[in-house]
Amino acid sequence: MIEQRKPLGIGTLSLLVLAMGLAFNFSWGTEKVQISHYLFNLLNLPIYSNGDQGLHLPFVAAAIFWIPAVIIASKYRSHYGTKVAFNVAAFMLLLCIVGPVVNLVDRFVNS
Repeated sequence: MIEQRKPLGIGTLSLLVLAMGLAFNFSWGTEKVQISHYLFNLLNLPIYSNGDQGLHLPFVAAAIFWIPAVIIASKYRSHYGTKVAFNVAAFMLLLCIVGPVVNLVDRFVNS
């Protein structure tokens, strides 16, 4: 019996896009530098929706990476790594959607 391996292709790029999205919010080095926080400070945008608390906006902005990863992985499912990329990116995208909804519900309930 010969085992067929999945080919490398465009669908494998979804793993790269997924890794870029994870690196966007990861704390790097001993000083805990985050690329997302650096870009938000550079553009004079707030990090949190409510001063020092609330919705973490760079996490929601990382949906820029999750959406293409899900689209690429779903379009090229026969390529290597697309199943992992699709599942992880879809989960992260779900968290990006649920976070703002929970924040809005909390505002309506507590106001």
